[in-house]
Amino acid sequence: MLSHCALFRMIFYRATWAQAHTAFSSRKTLRLGVILLGSLLLNTASAITPQLWTDPITPRQAAPVLQELNTALITLTQRLLPSVVSLRVYTKDSEGVLPKNHPPIPDGRPLFGTGSGFIIRADGLIVTNYHVIENHKTIEVYLQDGDMVMAKVLGEDPVGDIALLQIPTEQPLSVVPLGSSAALEVGEFVMAIGSPYGFEHTITFGIVSAKKRHLLRSGLFGGFIQTDAAINTGNSGGPLINMHGEVVGVNTAMVGRGELGFAIPIDAVKTALLQLYTTQQVSRGWLGVQIRPLDQEKARSMGLHPPRGVYVQDVLHAQPAQQAGIVAGDIILSIDGQKITTPFELQSLVAMTPIGKKVQVELLRKQAKHALELTIGTMPQRP
Repeated sequence: MLSHCALFRMIFYRATWAQAHTAFSSRKTLRLGVILLGSLLLNTASAITPQLWTDPITPRQAAPVLQELNTALITLTQRLLPSVVSLRVYTKDSEGVLPKNHPPIPDGRPLFGTGSGFIIRADGLIVTNYHVIENHKTIEVYLQDGDMVMAKVLGEDPVGDIALLQIPTEQPLSVVPLGSSAALEVGEFVMAIGSPYGFEHTITFGIVSAKKRHLLRSGLFGGFIQTDAAINTGNSGGPLINMHGEVVGVNTAMVGRGELGFAIPIDAVKTALLQLYTTQQVSRGWLGVQIRPLDQEKARSMGLHPPRGVYVQDVLHAQPAQQAGIVAGDIILSIDGQKITTPFELQSLVAMTPIGKKVQVELLRKQAKHALELTIGTMPQRP
């Protein structure tokens, strides 16, 4: 016994054949018959094709806040991409870019490192990391439109890991404004633009995970900005950007496989850039001491409740600390009235103090407080 569907299909096919036979009986209507038969067969096939997905009936709609965020990201991306560049750096020692024990590259083909940068002035000033262009021989800069130009280095800051480049241009270039890292809030949305693994002009999005992170020499500029916007090899030197379209940091380091990214605060970068442009290097304040945290037991023995200050482990010869009378075993409590609780705070405070400035140092020596006057010295370029 036929099902309703099978019976319907049989009746429909017979009707289709009858219509076609009538059309074919006349030579004049041959073409019409072919068209009619094809149309009917197509309609039949579409009628029995299973529906695998749902097409939108009304225009796509999302929560207003998500629509606004998505539109903002698209707008920012389109506006800022022309201001970000990719770098290809050929080093003086081409073998230096190879991993240890890597076999030689055949045919003598030159090797290069990659990185990112961003344009801060329309005449071609570019900011990047020092470690991106370190030991460079030539630097190729790739703009978003595909043009390649050669860059020259105007200034290098190995300690702060910042470099200032210049590229030639016949017309004004798109620039990205520099914002304020001091105004940045933990939890704030940010986006990173760069060339991870050579994939040029890649956008990643996340939040500010933390501020003032201690890593490498981050004490020189008040600590890194930590973000979960993916940062990987090749992102170095690229901008970390807030939702106002302002650079708030220079992406410079990662932990793991890019899960944790770190950026140099832009406020510290601004200070370095002014010196790089005028003197080609950056000078920072310096005491000439080796310091370590003051542990709980040592603090109690010195009568410090609660513990505060930084323990002086050693004093370098003929440096400002020794010349002022600081000795190993002293505990530095404050500089110009600003209390010190960690080595990180002392390093940041001194590094950002003008060279040659006379400061008042309060310290504890054998449970007695002393006050000394010290003249801030100049940090070596490669401490």
